[in-house]
Amino acid sequence: MFPQYLQMFFLGSSIILALLFSRGATVLKTPLIVGYIIAGALLGPDVLGLISSKQVASLDVVNLVVLSLIGFGIGGELKFAEIKKLGKSITLIVIFEALGAFLLVGIASALILKSIPMGLIFGSLASATAPAGTVEVIKQYKAKGKFTTTLYAVMGLDDILALLLFTIVLPISIILMTGKTAGNDVSIIHSLGNAGLEVLFSVGAGIISGFLFVPLARIIHERVNLLLLSLGIIFINCGISEYFHLSPILLNMTMGIVLVNRSSLISRKIFNTLGDWTPPMYVWFFVLIGTRLNISLISKYALLIGIYIVARSFGKWSGVFMGSYLAKAPVKIRKFLGWALMSQAGVAVGLALAASKAMEEHGFHSQAIQIISVITATTFIVMLIGPIMAKMALFKSGETNVSD
Repeated sequence: MFPQYLQMFFLGSSIILALLFSRGATVLKTPLIVGYIIAGALLGPDVLGLISSKQVASLDVVNLVVLSLIGFGIGGELKFAEIKKLGKSITLIVIFEALGAFLLVGIASALILKSIPMGLIFGSLASATAPAGTVEVIKQYKAKGKFTTTLYAVMGLDDILALLLFTIVLPISIILMTGKTAGNDVSIIHSLGNAGLEVLFSVGAGIISGFLFVPLARIIHERVNLLLLSLGIIFINCGISEYFHLSPILLNMTMGIVLVNRSSLISRKIFNTLGDWTPPMYVWFFVLIGTRLNISLISKYALLIGIYIVARSFGKWSGVFMGSYLAKAPVKIRKFLGWALMSQAGVAVGLALAASKAMEEHGFHSQAIQIISVITATTFIVMLIGPIMAKMALFKSGETNVSD
């Protein structure tokens, strides 16, 4: 149990410490969220010990809200007219970058661990990209243009493909490890059906929310009331996604897409209003990522962690390059978009927890620990590197509107 006074002390001190470290990040010309993550590492169990691992887990509601806000924000950038201009490049880039990470990490992990099933699982986890860090960097440097729109679209669709890959791979891996079909709960067809329904219901709920949101927003003109309406709908969507086991990112992204395509004026007003409220939520989100630092696990699985990060990074970049080349996308997208897809957080950690639970249920305790340990460690390291790479990509693309 996390006593309320400690919870408040942690939330307050994390904002103050994150603010101080963000100033240091500014001096070093790195994205602000790097400072937030370092602040979290200091407050976490391995350094000052202000919060334990169990207490970090008790604040998962912050992750849920922020992932929902991120999904909503991505959706708000996806106008059909703009996406249509990008054509088939989006589809090809998403397929190639996700499969590139899957194949390279899968092969490398299988060779190191001498286990094809574990290689398949790590490969599927590597395909997911975390939009949180990149979206914050885009906002910080006020990036806009074709490159940025493509980046938003790729991040939005990436997690759908990652989810489908994972649901195919997990039952296959368990079957290979147990030597038999491991019951209906992990059969391939059953898992694929569940994944398809999750995507379908997430999109459906998002469409309904979006069509309800627009007429309500049209009759509200006061800034505070518009903020309350926006937060109310997003929080309801959080509850729906949790209760029905849907994707909070996909549900709210769909709502954002409906909103921006039905009324760009209302959409702009809502996102400007939300901008006054979201900063502390984002700070806590990245601080909580930092608290997951575990030095002993990083040293224990150092080789696997290092190979995973290198293989995943090259897989993402080469996949973007191939997809962009085949789609005849602009050179700046071909060269630099892959740099902006390095971050890994919520979706990968969530899938890792699901994989770890499935391993435990079938008696593979050491593999369960290995999966969650490696993904947690790589998430911490990649979330320090990813925003810096995203910043470089945005500046190279020439679409930033703030000087370095």
